[in-house]
Amino acid sequence: MSNLLSRQWKQYYQMPCLPEIIERTLSCAAFRYYGFLCREMNARSATELHYSNAQITLATDIRCHKTLKKARSELMKARLVNCRRVPPGVYAHIMLNHCGEPIPAPKDRKGIRRYSPSDSTKARPSDIKAVPSVPDSAPTVLPPIKAMYCLTHRRETEHWERQGEYLCEECHPNPNALYPPTATEIGF
Repeated sequence: MSNLLSRQWKQYYQMPCLPEIIERTLSCAAFRYYGFLCREMNARSATELHYSNAQITLATDIRCHKTLKKARSELMKARLVNCRRVPPGVYAHIMLNHCGEPIPAPKDRKGIRRYSPSDSTKARPSDIKAVPSVPDSAPTVLPPIKAMYCLTHRRETEHWERQGEYLCEECHPNPNALYPPTATEIGF
């Protein structure tokens, strides 16, 4: 309990250095998946982790189930993780060492993180950036947009109003407008 109060915790496992051959064969999704499992292995001090696809999606932002399945099979093929399906649609991930053997649990610990359905409905972890959402009850009022001639682009472009002045949308993007997230915001 004193470790929790002082916000100090022991890091039981280090993320292993992967051989070059494995690094070349793993996809970006597999790296993200494996990084998530290594982080959870340290946070939970467990070498057997039970997670559903929904929980993995929330943590890694890998939204496609086929991509999750491919990443899981890549990690199993590279002998980094041993995975099996447990009854309610949950996957048990057993972390393996560099020899392909299961990593032992820390001393005086069981080393198993069981699935809990409430985790999949919780908010995202604080270290992952979430795309801000707009509540339906509060409609967003955007400044009026006009098509005007821009001297920089030497053509007619959309302009938006800021404090009585019209600004080119291409030169000065509207910070209040709702844009789809970019690849860097998502994590690619």
